[in-house]
Amino acid sequence: MKSNKIIFLIIASTLIFSACSKKNEVSQTEETIAPATVEDIVASDALPERVKVTFEVENYGQFVAETYPDYAPETVKQFLALVENGYYNGFEIAKIDHSYAMITSETPRDFSEDSAADFNSTVPGEFINNGRSNNLPLEKYTLALCHTPSNNDDGMAQFMIFLTDKHDSDGSYAGFAKVVEGTEVIDKMAGTLVDENDAPVSPIVMKKVSVND
Repeated sequence: MKSNKIIFLIIASTLIFSACSKKNEVSQTEETIAPATVEDIVASDALPERVKVTFEVENYGQFVAETYPDYAPETVKQFLALVENGYYNGFEIAKIDHSYAMITSETPRDFSEDSAADFNSTVPGEFINNGRSNNLPLEKYTLALCHTPSNNDDGMAQFMIFLTDKHDSDGSYAGFAKVVEGTEVIDKMAGTLVDENDAPVSPIVMKKVSVND
């Protein structure tokens, strides 16, 4: 009888030790699994691709703008569609307005006579004052879509590039991209001699505008 108790105690001890060992193995395994970091989440497919576009400006050099579809998806979609169809090739800078601190491209051409004729001609204004949640700050070197003062939803192809952070346009225009390379080209254009209408005395031509590979 005594020998049976001894055998039972040995078996019970073995089972308890085995269970504890497995529990420790599970704990150690769990400790080696690192939690997802913010960087992991940002690097996932949570955000749409921020496509970059290169502007080759005749006699000035080139600059690159990064688009932000996470802030203004419809505006970026329209802009990239026009770029990919060569719409901006040959576009000129219409104004360099230091009172409003911006560079403005020329007004849109007639879509019916352009390769982009099949695209919608206007885009709903994706900015806070038009009831949209676009909170991209219109900082220096930011691109925003132009619209007429009387119609927030008639933006088409004309855009502006801000030359300073100090203005009162935040929330009133759809910021959709920012110059991330070649800011010196923007500065050089900003220093160009203009006439009484703020138009460059010598034409500034965007020779080629293309999506980066």
